[in-house]
Amino acid sequence: MSSRPLAVGAISDAAGLEHFCTLDATARAALCDVAELRLDLLKLPAADLRAQLAGNEVPLLLTARHPAEGGQGPEDPAGRAAMIEPLLDLAALIDLELRSVMQMQGTIQKARAIGVPVIGSFHDFQATPSDDVLLGAVSFAQQAGLDAVKFATYLNTQNDLIRLMRLAGGTHRLRLSVMGMGPWGRVSRLVLAKCGSLLNYGFIGTSNAPGQWSAARLKELLLEL
Repeated sequence: MSSRPLAVGAISDAAGLEHFCTLDATARAALCDVAELRLDLLKLPAADLRAQLAGNEVPLLLTARHPAEGGQGPEDPAGRAAMIEPLLDLAALIDLELRSVMQMQGTIQKARAIGVPVIGSFHDFQATPSDDVLLGAVSFAQQAGLDAVKFATYLNTQNDLIRLMRLAGGTHRLRLSVMGMGPWGRVSRLVLAKCGSLLNYGFIGTSNAPGQWSAARLKELLLEL
């Protein structure tokens, strides 16, 4: 994985996908370093996505989010696996919630078989959990053999951001992607990228989380950092 902070452009609706797909290669590369396809929100057949993404060279991150963590995918892990697995050959990365890792071992093994890294993600849209919870999630992901961990938590206070800064700047065996949501969200995404967060999420089309930058602006700012 990259040593510099990367800008992820989250694509969660048809307009965002159309915009991304109509850009030429140079414009796509300027827009983001990685494009996340929120399969649970796009709700498009794999064949349609393949056709629209023909010729794309921007690395793709495939996500089918659990409804308990801000998604619209089915609660049944098999249903979310059915969204991701037909497109695995297009993926540079896949994202599975830490809560789903044990139930989605089949998808993880298929990704590993073709060299696609797996991110384990953790979301809290109300608060930032205790340090013990955050570090416990890192430990769990490591034991599960994942390649990276993504944290997105709601920042209610300045201290919440400081704690995420410590998390992102700490020494871990896995790469971390750490970001805040809410009124402190935009500030946090820059500060945490500077602290070492690998994947830093913006939006292409419509924002799907409170406190996001547009992907293009986020990439500009990260390059300035």
